[in-house]
Amino acid sequence: MSSDEFFNATTELQTIRQWARARYAAEWAVFGGVLPRVAATTGPEVQLPGVIGGRASLNLLCAFVAPSGGGKGISDKVARLAWPAPIVERPIGSGEGIAATFVPPKKEGVEPITKAIINVPEIDTLAGIASRQGSILLAQLKSAAMGEQLGQANSSEATTRIVPAHTYRLCMSVGAQPAHTGVLFNDTTGGTPQRFLWFLTTDPDMPSDVTPDPEPLNSRLPFWRPDADGVIEIGYGPPEITEMIIGAHIARQRGQEDALDGHAMLTRLKVAACLAILHHRIVVSELDWQLSGVVMEVSNRTRDWVVAESKKVARQKVRDRALARAAGDEVYDQRLLDRVRNSVTKMLDRDGEQSSSELRRRLGKRDKRDLFDQAVAELEHEGMIEQVPGKERGIRFRIVGHRDQPGHPPFPQVSDGDQLGHRDQIQASADTTHAATAEFSAEPEFSTYISRSETLNQSSALNSEESIHADETADSATSKSPLHAVADPTPPTTMTARQWIDAHVSKILDGGENTVESLEVYEAGKAAGYKLDNLRQAAKSSSLISVAARKGSVTVWNLGAGGQNTIVSAEEWLTGWLRSTGGWVKAADVYAAGLAAGYGRDTVKSASVRADVDKRGQSIATEWSVAPAVVERGA
Repeated sequence: MSSDEFFNATTELQTIRQWARARYAAEWAVFGGVLPRVAATTGPEVQLPGVIGGRASLNLLCAFVAPSGGGKGISDKVARLAWPAPIVERPIGSGEGIAATFVPPKKEGVEPITKAIINVPEIDTLAGIASRQGSILLAQLKSAAMGEQLGQANSSEATTRIVPAHTYRLCMSVGAQPAHTGVLFNDTTGGTPQRFLWFLTTDPDMPSDVTPDPEPLNSRLPFWRPDADGVIEIGYGPPEITEMIIGAHIARQRGQEDALDGHAMLTRLKVAACLAILHHRIVVSELDWQLSGVVMEVSNRTRDWVVAESKKVARQKVRDRALARAAGDEVYDQRLLDRVRNSVTKMLDRDGEQSSSELRRRLGKRDKRDLFDQAVAELEHEGMIEQVPGKERGIRFRIVGHRDQPGHPPFPQVSDGDQLGHRDQIQASADTTHAATAEFSAEPEFSTYISRSETLNQSSALNSEESIHADETADSATSKSPLHAVADPTPPTTMTARQWIDAHVSKILDGGENTVESLEVYEAGKAAGYKLDNLRQAAKSSSLISVAARKGSVTVWNLGAGGQNTIVSAEEWLTGWLRSTGGWVKAADVYAAGLAAGYGRDTVKSASVRADVDKRGQSIATEWSVAPAVVERGA
């Protein structure tokens, strides 16, 4: 039976659909909101017959699910309009509070309540209460769904709350998002989700036509005479209902039913009874039984969708945690690799060429040793270290440009074993020169730079008599004081790296050479006191340098104004390669392709910053793509 056939089956169901369309609510959610209101209109004396065991209660629990803002509040309001019976509605409290709803404090003038609907607009409220230590909320809800005894006996009569079985009518309406229904589904073995009817508060077929409000349903029920026990028993018209009840019970006893369907038969009987009462009948007809089957199918589909969505969210959380861990691991590995690279270069720079086995051993910890091969491969590719040629046994490395003998550090050792730094060596040499230099009279034009040593020598050469005559001119004082020529350790740099590069290249051109290896220029620049990174940037911006070729880690430059690069720059290669892929590419794949094309990881990373490259994702999930503007201009 389709939804259209269901809502067209009776006048009452047509009215429920008309209310849903008039107020733009989901028709199944409005129907689900009417059901507990119909049940709560009846007293606790209206019960299902005891085919298996004793009689059963009509207490009904309904869950309304949808994404946030899906319309649970709307369907509740429309259900009140469709079935306008006066019903007591209460918010959720503790497990003990459920019993207190029907057994109020013993005060004069407070009437006890026998019928109520508990509204829970947000299931997170239910979850918060149920998660409290010692909470009996879920246990009380399961008892209430069966009409069993509620409450607890305390030592004080004032705090004792006991509600006898079948003396109350309690229905519950819960609004939930699929990912937040764990409070119910975590108790599947306890039977909590099986006791609920499930309805979606969204409707993909909702019409946009303006529909007037229909007349409300007749919520005034006829008077039904109770039997000798004071019970109004719902009758089952078709005999197949009793047969199905017995068959379902035997299947459960034999363990042949799914855990989530353990209470399916009882829930269907409640729906059939409420449909009969909706139509002002006390006997379940064959049509009521058929319609109840359709309602159960809708409920089961909705419940299965909730389970699937909950699992999807759970899997996403697992993936997110895995990606977070992987991202953290990658950051840790990259930092560790950087430390290994730094350790290798420092050992080679400080102690001269060494064998790979010795370098690996000196790294110490195993996690660093495991990254040794990757570190030296990257350093070789970037031209920072090189293998020592002509060695027959093992592999030895050295800093590019160093020609130190094995086992001999590049710096001299002092008697106590401490190494002298480069500046210390120069200063020691200057002091030696100072002791052996003859005195001479300094003229102002001799040097525009007077070192600290010269100033001290001037001060010490002035005698007491000259000090007394402080009003003499500076020239007079200078002519009387002996000055010594002292080599200054590091004269102040007067040129930028770019200016130095251009000047150095001009000298090479003046010597008749128009090509040079970049390494030679960089070594000369470092000897002049410039940092390698500054020299590289200056070379890139110099109009006198163009790239002619690459030989392994060495770049050959053409010198002279107006030269053109004859090889592809890292930026040009990167944008061209990304454009050829035609989409988003993982950063790891870009690095691998760059390495194969002769561009190191750091080079590719720097090129991605200078070029217009779009990036998305984080860490190992990062993807790159050429920005649209780059494609348009053909970069």
